[in-house]
Amino acid sequence: MTRPHPQIRIRAGHGGMLIRDGVSISFYISHSHQDITQRIEHSLHVFQHAIAPASLDWYCDYEGDYRKLDGAGRMFLEQEFRSTSSAHIHLVNHTNGVGDYEFVYRGQWRENPNDPDASRSLSTVTFWLPTEFLESQGPVAVHELALKLSAGLPFTSGHAGLAFNAQFDLLGVDDLVDRERLRHPGIDVPDESASLHLSNRIRGVHWMNFLGPPVLAELGGVEALHERLKSPDTTVQPLAEGRAVITLGPEPDAGDTTQSPVLPAYRELARVLEPWMYFWGNFRPSWGREAQRRWERRFLD
Repeated sequence: MTRPHPQIRIRAGHGGMLIRDGVSISFYISHSHQDITQRIEHSLHVFQHAIAPASLDWYCDYEGDYRKLDGAGRMFLEQEFRSTSSAHIHLVNHTNGVGDYEFVYRGQWRENPNDPDASRSLSTVTFWLPTEFLESQGPVAVHELALKLSAGLPFTSGHAGLAFNAQFDLLGVDDLVDRERLRHPGIDVPDESASLHLSNRIRGVHWMNFLGPPVLAELGGVEALHERLKSPDTTVQPLAEGRAVITLGPEPDAGDTTQSPVLPAYRELARVLEPWMYFWGNFRPSWGREAQRRWERRFLD
């Protein structure tokens, strides 16, 4: 790492981590769970190999409780992966607050005859790394891992970069994150509801930005992006099956609104992607619609 990044660690009274800085790698997939099961399992194996000797030893059960990944836990995973409808798998490396390493998969049933909006939902998978991994292994290793994870997934879009890993379901956590996000626009605030509405749109601008069909084709492809993106550290890399990844600099940057300029490469890409950007506007009621709009448009206004 050549640029310092903010260390954000907020603990609850009992010592569990409420909020921490981390690195998220996420992909949005316009396929039902049963069509991508093997690919998701493969991506999990790739991730587990990359983070060793750390391991994902705990899983979240149907009641939302975390349990040791023992024989019963492996049966639970097998049941979820083999489901013919939807699936929800959440693995972590510890249960003392938010994990350092996490795997979160939400497989949708897009053909559900009882849900008229099911076809709009995307299956999503997210891999969490602590920033300590970024610091010890280096941004090149994180970049290569994100590419390896993307290689087996038929994603519509995806992203990788700094993000707040937080227990958003707990009272007061939104307010704590709000204070930090205003200063550091390069740290993403995850939106688990986005997969229900995202469709073919792009969820914000990040360090690594994965584009698939149809957006990449509508943008004119890789060559057109080369022509429109002039920031010296921005790279556009073609991927298999009509996909590409845009990387904004050699490493993720949190940005700092007390300094200038603030993430000019991110702003440039946001202007290019604006017609395809996803703006929800009200996903966190505690922030208010206008505050959320300003956050989503932070690289545009």
